[in-house]
Amino acid sequence: MNFAQIEMFRAMRSRLQTAIKRGRIGVIDIGSSKITCLVLKLDPSRLAEARGTDQLGTSLFGAIEVVGARTVQSRGVRRGEIVDMDEAARAIRLALLTAEKMAAPRVDRVDQVIVSFSGGRPQSFSTMGEVETETGQVTERDISAALAEAPEPPIGEGRQILHAQPVEITLDHQSGITDPRGMTGRRLSIAQHVLTVAARPLANLMECVRRCDLDLAGVVNSAYAASLSALVEDEQRTGAVCIDMGGGSTAFSVFLRDHLICVDQIRFGGDHVTADIASGLMMRQSAAERIKTLYGGVIPTGADERDLIDAPRIGEEETPERRQISRGMLIGVIRPRVEETFRLLRARLADIGVDGMPGSAYVLTGAASQLPGVDEMATRILGRRPRIGRPLRIAGLPQSLSGPDSSAAVGLAIYALKPHDELWDFEAPRPWSARGRAVEIVRWFRQSW
Repeated sequence: MNFAQIEMFRAMRSRLQTAIKRGRIGVIDIGSSKITCLVLKLDPSRLAEARGTDQLGTSLFGAIEVVGARTVQSRGVRRGEIVDMDEAARAIRLALLTAEKMAAPRVDRVDQVIVSFSGGRPQSFSTMGEVETETGQVTERDISAALAEAPEPPIGEGRQILHAQPVEITLDHQSGITDPRGMTGRRLSIAQHVLTVAARPLANLMECVRRCDLDLAGVVNSAYAASLSALVEDEQRTGAVCIDMGGGSTAFSVFLRDHLICVDQIRFGGDHVTADIASGLMMRQSAAERIKTLYGGVIPTGADERDLIDAPRIGEEETPERRQISRGMLIGVIRPRVEETFRLLRARLADIGVDGMPGSAYVLTGAASQLPGVDEMATRILGRRPRIGRPLRIAGLPQSLSGPDSSAAVGLAIYALKPHDELWDFEAPRPWSARGRAVEIVRWFRQSW
């Protein structure tokens, strides 16, 4: 792997550490339908203590509190990608400013933020590097050398690495190692999961955040963020597929042995269901979204034909005699799109072999997962009974943000607490020249004396 390609992520990680030391950071979930901002108050001393004793458990969450929260309608974003820079920047500023007002006076102005990214057509690759340890005991230098030895995945032109995480470490054929530093062994191999996205949409998102006078402390794939809050620890360990049903797309992330091993995306989401209702029933988008939220569903019942819903045509909103439709008709419009989404999802899971993971859990989250009957349809098409995943409760989180549609935002807060190791967390290996040896000796001398 080429360490030079990821210098900007190393700078983001440095800003994250700065924000933690200052005790405040903002997280912004930038979706196609809504933008959610959380202002977090951190306790650096408790966070450092918890990291030393807990992997990602209860003691870690005592070091963080949500002191400001705001959700606004998304503008300038389509299918998770920026299509109007000015509109998107205004919406982000509005969400952040109102969250900051709620947080005052406990937290001053927020400068560093972590944002989600749900566009860019994510693709997953795996690569592995193997080296001989230099002293027979694994050091940081050996880990960096193994990561550098891994070949570049064929990501293609115009694409950018977003995540590069070690997922399987083997030392002298012993697998299941979580941290090899200090262990004795001769042959070290590290397998990585590399997640790539289209470079242009990612660059547009980063530029939009800069226009808001904010420093980026991290960019996280939204499906990955949603899984951090919607999956419990046992599911992450034994294997789980988290299906994030958002507005612009439906993405899924796969966890195994506490590591993200795959992310993929279907380009259908809740907004497409709304568009189907608007075009099929000749309604305004706002009216279609309203009746979808209040009366929508995917599994018909015997009473649906008797339940009547106001569904005015375009231009008839203010007339006294507005059209009414049955709930059965509404379900008849919604059902085909959701069914198509799950069938495409099943085919994608089969292509990558995830459907063969024994004992893996299926978890639905995201706004569209709240449609009545979605879990039943998923059971019929995917062949496994999923559960509806809600975000983990963290201190100060408003009740309005405790539903599946807030999983990605809360996942960003969890990522801020303890991000998984990434390629850029390790220094690029240096050749053992005479000067390199001298640098190592000077560094050892300073650390020791």
